[in-house]
Amino acid sequence: MSLRQKYVNPTLVDKKCGRCGNVYPRDDQHFYKKRNGWDSYCITCRNKNSSKWKENNKDRKAQMDLKYRETERGFFTEMFNTMKQSVNYIESEFPDLESLINHWRQQKEKFGMTCPATGVEMTTIKGKGKPTGTNISKDRLLPWEGYTKINTIFVAWKFNNDKKSITPKDAKAYLRLVEERFHTVDIDA
Repeated sequence: MSLRQKYVNPTLVDKKCGRCGNVYPRDDQHFYKKRNGWDSYCITCRNKNSSKWKENNKDRKAQMDLKYRETERGFFTEMFNTMKQSVNYIESEFPDLESLINHWRQQKEKFGMTCPATGVEMTTIKGKGKPTGTNISKDRLLPWEGYTKINTIFVAWKFNNDKKSITPKDAKAYLRLVEERFHTVDIDA
């Protein structure tokens, strides 16, 4: 064990906020750490400044938020956050956003941006006030199972919404009825 102690310059123990003038300990509880040292404003003043900017620039902030949510990452961030609130969410299958995005990328390698069910080009359009039928939607193939990697697929929102929670058995029964009545299952709307 060494008897030497690290020298700490006593003038650098505390730091004065450049906005409010209060003196706080120079630590991450009171100041944000920057690349070349500490922020010149305390965290409280920085947060007030940020809130004031957001209040004065609501339209600009809304546009920036919309622009981000229409990116693939922003779209899947929102999807993951809603997925976590579902009773069908299984944390061990999708513990974080990256696992969901990786699952999407595996499907995207195989199908591209095309919906595997309908063949339409899927989109990430936000902010139109109503659902966009071509937007990417997470779907559980077997509705009674949770969001597992084998059960979760990404399809167009309209297909997912129209399918609701139909089971494979119900789908076969429906096709059987259509075939009986129309002598074919190849009927387009």
